[in-house]
Amino acid sequence: MYYRLTYISSSDKARLGDCMLNGNKALSIGQGTVCDLQLPESEMYEPELYASILPQQTADGQLSPSGGWYVTRRSDSRHVMVNGEEVGIAQSLNSGDTLSFSDGEQVEELKFEVFDDGDYDVSSGFVYKKHQSQRRYFLVTVALTVLAIGIAAYALLAPREQDLRHLDLNAFCQSTYHVVVDSVYLECDMVVDGVHTLTVTEAIELEEVAEGTAFLTSDSLFVTARHCIEPWINDEEWDGVPDRNKMSPEVRLATTAETENRLAGYQKYRLRAHCVISKGLERYDYYSTDFSMNKSRDMVMRLGTGEKVFYWRTIFPIAHRRDMELGDFAYVKAAALAADAVKSEITLADWDDLVTFAKGGHQDIAVIGYPLNDNDAEMVSVVYGNLMAFEYHDSLQAPVGCLQLSAPINPGNSGGPVFAKIGDALKVIGIVSKADGRASQGLFWAVPVTEVVTMHAHGDYVEEDSVTYRR
Repeated sequence: MYYRLTYISSSDKARLGDCMLNGNKALSIGQGTVCDLQLPESEMYEPELYASILPQQTADGQLSPSGGWYVTRRSDSRHVMVNGEEVGIAQSLNSGDTLSFSDGEQVEELKFEVFDDGDYDVSSGFVYKKHQSQRRYFLVTVALTVLAIGIAAYALLAPREQDLRHLDLNAFCQSTYHVVVDSVYLECDMVVDGVHTLTVTEAIELEEVAEGTAFLTSDSLFVTARHCIEPWINDEEWDGVPDRNKMSPEVRLATTAETENRLAGYQKYRLRAHCVISKGLERYDYYSTDFSMNKSRDMVMRLGTGEKVFYWRTIFPIAHRRDMELGDFAYVKAAALAADAVKSEITLADWDDLVTFAKGGHQDIAVIGYPLNDNDAEMVSVVYGNLMAFEYHDSLQAPVGCLQLSAPINPGNSGGPVFAKIGDALKVIGIVSKADGRASQGLFWAVPVTEVVTMHAHGDYVEEDSVTYRR
């Protein structure tokens, strides 16, 4: 015995007729990667779980021999209804019922039907089926076959270029550095003797330092990932609950600063981290506030309850805001190195370079960094992979989201340069951001380096225009 959920109404018209088959396993419904059955995202809410369909069980915890399922609501942000009636906590489902979800504007409706015809193997788990005609399936198959033959022929006949793995990258390794954040300071704008003064109100030494990679460019810029020097913007362990015992110290200070600034209506508090960029005997000290960043795509989360509201700033994207993570970069003018005549051979790709590489047939990449693994943390390493995807607006000369790349990277590689061969030159096309949590292995995101090039060309400043979301 199994059930089938079929889309009968959806804001995504292409889904109509699509269905999900399931036997005796729980099914999570909502938006985001944690859901087996995903619904289109709402502009008002962070991705979350809305409801679950569970198999009925006997008193001893075994599956009911007669089958049967019920739906339980998991969120108050959407209406969860069966046959148009709101579900309280849980409600049984019968064959022919209509299960619907609404945020007040958009409505998703699915038909729940039960079958016992032997056409479905319960042990296979969830089965998702696209609704399409046989003719369409045949045409798509033929097109893919022709495309595969064309790619194979091109691969055999195209002239071979020198493999990236055989090129000498030692000069680029010499311009790649280890970056560490060891302490964070909360400063408050106070009036002392009639003068506005930034005064440190709290300072913390991180129990576990934040580590990553930075690289020096030919025009004396230290470039890294923003989350490497602002470790409070990407805390993956914290669940958003305003319990100080569950927050890391740096996140606690970040929420304090963001909340107080919003209540005051101006930048009353400032958070800054002490950053050390080093390689061998070289050491350069900076504060995170020395770096140029693009905060125009930041997401400010409104958390807590109506009685106790607080705010937290992040660059983690939600599904319909893929551009957010483009802000995961930071750079600072390395004036001391320029004065000491420390030179770098690392050059940044411009927009034409990046598009040329993305459209090319050979999309090999090399990533240099300081991965945190069993090896010496001070040892720079090089790993290789490929460009998997890059979406952009050609007419606007702007990326839609980050570069998706494959390579065996590890924590610590964040902020490192992604090299590609463009023509006869090796240039940086991206800055390592983070691993792709939805992938099984080896996929990560990198910020297109054109974000740095564009901002640097416009005076190292972009006006902040963050968007506030609530749970």
